Amino acid sequence: MQSRLCPYAVLAILVFSSAMGLSGCDSGGGSGHTQVRLLNASPAYTSLDLYANKTDDDTDQQRAAGVEYDTVSGYTQLDSGTYNVKFKRSGATSTLQTASSQQLADDTHHTFVAFGTTGHFSAVRVGDDVTAPDNGRVKVQVLNGAEAGSLDVYLTESSASLDDATPVVAAVGAGTASSVATIDSGDYRLRVTGASESGDLRLDVANITLDSRQVVSLILTATQGGVLVNALHLPQQGSLTKFTNTKARIRGAVGTTSGPVVMRIGGVSVLNGAVGIVGNYATVEAGSVAVNLTVSGVAVAVPNQTLVAGGEYTLLAWSNADGTQTTLIGDDNRLPTASGKAKIRVLNGLSTLSAPITLSVNFAPIAEGIALGQASAFTEIDDGSDYQLDVTNTDTAANLLTKTSVTLQSASVYTLFMSASGATISGTLRKDR
Repeated sequence: MQSRLCPYAVLAILVFSSAMGLSGCDSGGGSGHTQVRLLNASPAYTSLDLYANKTDDDTDQQRAAGVEYDTVSGYTQLDSGTYNVKFKRSGATSTLQTASSQQLADDTHHTFVAFGTTGHFSAVRVGDDVTAPDNGRVKVQVLNGAEAGSLDVYLTESSASLDDATPVVAAVGAGTASSVATIDSGDYRLRVTGASESGDLRLDVANITLDSRQVVSLILTATQGGVLVNALHLPQQGSLTKFTNTKARIRGAVGTTSGPVVMRIGGVSVLNGAVGIVGNYATVEAGSVAVNLTVSGVAVAVPNQTLVAGGEYTLLAWSNADGTQTTLIGDDNRLPTASGKAKIRVLNGLSTLSAPITLSVNFAPIAEGIALGQASAFTEIDDGSDYQLDVTNTDTAANLLTKTSVTLQSASVYTLFMSASGATISGTLRKDR
């Protein structure tokens, strides 16, 4: 069954097309042809096909095939007219999305941009025939396909502080496009932050060149962790340039009962004398990073940890009979796959118990047998209030913690962190995004 374009994707098509000067219906006198291409900016799909058939023809006709992630196809010539455009996994018959009644006029060029992770796939159409700006100027528009919330985009000199800078485009919501900004051409440092949060850096590109009289789309795309972003630079009718994030985000968590913990990862402090908590995320260079850990002032040897660019992590310190241990846990802070849903998991830092645990939501187990030092997978549940969370010892079924009147918000991600101080067991419900 064909799926319809989700509401915010429809909005994005309308905004992005009109703001960039998309041509309308054919008024006659042209060549009778139009040009279309596909940009695959969706990390959920390694290869995509584009089909386009006129609205009075039900036969799907493939126009672009096997377009790999982070690449753009060449243009394909069609007869001008009104089309239904479909996006499919390469080689599949089922349709991911349909953009209906797309008016493709004579002598125009169009790029269809597919973006979004699983459950959030969308597509927008970008008109590639916008009037060029004056000499020494460039037109820029931003499409936020990153699912990382509302974002600000800065183009500055390399040494400029964001404290004193104004974003070129501000508060671009997920799945939407900004208005067009016309700025001086030249070399810029590109930085993306959370909306109205200049210190919340999501992407930092040292140099991006915007040529005179260019019309450019900057497309922000999702990373595996869900908060940092990548970017694509696409001049109209031009070639694609990728700007891949080189950072990862990581935080520390303390389950050990041996004393306060100080933790540095990749040279960045993430915990400073902490006990029984989950710290805040810090951004570090991805790759092999050094870990410096002390517990009650005693250094603990920890091997380097490997962090994937764009990833999110929790480094949990816990203890057993052999002493202090650490576990690097991947954090999936991507949005739930459906609207009206929240994601939740349990993280077992109960060093004094040294037993597997089970998390139940409204008396239904959603994570069972989670060993000390480990985290469960995330489970999606309906958003709502007045939930009851119960954590039990998997081996004995003994109740360890009950939380009542819990609210789980839509499009949010939660970790229930279990720790203990002596005989006192604690459970901290942490909203990760």
